[in-house]
Amino acid sequence: MAQVGDPETFARLAQMAPTDWHKSIDRNLNTCFNATWAVLPLMIARGYGRIVNVSSVTGPLVSNPGEAGYSAAKAAMVGMSRSLAIEVAASGITVNNVAPGWILTDASTKEEITAGAHTPMKRPGTPREVAHSIAFLASDEAAYITGQLLVVDGGNTIQDYKGPAADYY
Repeated sequence: MAQVGDPETFARLAQMAPTDWHKSIDRNLNTCFNATWAVLPLMIARGYGRIVNVSSVTGPLVSNPGEAGYSAAKAAMVGMSRSLAIEVAASGITVNNVAPGWILTDASTKEEITAGAHTPMKRPGTPREVAHSIAFLASDEAAYITGQLLVVDGGNTIQDYKGPAADYY
C-alpha cells in the first residue's frame, strides 16, 4: 500500500491519472505475482509449499472512495491466488490470503484508528494478530486449506451499521 518516499495516491477514478492507476496495480498486485513467480518453481520441485498473500478486506469485500486502484489490485490478488491454488494443489502447495481490516500500526491515521474503534471488537487489530493468522495458514495444521480468504477484521465486515455503537447497538 505504501512505499517509503512514495505514498499511495488516493483519487476518485474520474480524476485518477493513468500513471497512478498503474503504480497502484504494480505495487499491490504485481509485487505479489513477482514474489510468487520467483518461488513457485522451487516449491513445485520440492512437492511442498505454503503461499500466504496479504490482501485486504478493501477490494475483495469492501471499498472506499478514492481506492479504486488499491481495491482492484487486492481483489485481483485473491483471484490470482485461487486460480493458483487449483493449479498447484496436487503438488503439495497451498495458496491462501489473509485480509486484514483496520490494523493499528505506526502508520495508522486518526481516521483509521477511529474506524477500528467502531468494529464489533471496539478496537483496531494488531500486527501480531495478523501474523498469527499468516503463521497458521503457513503451518502443517492448515494442510487441507487452500484457495481461501481469511478475514482478520474484528467482525467489521459482518456488521451493517458502521457508526458509533451508542447510536445503534
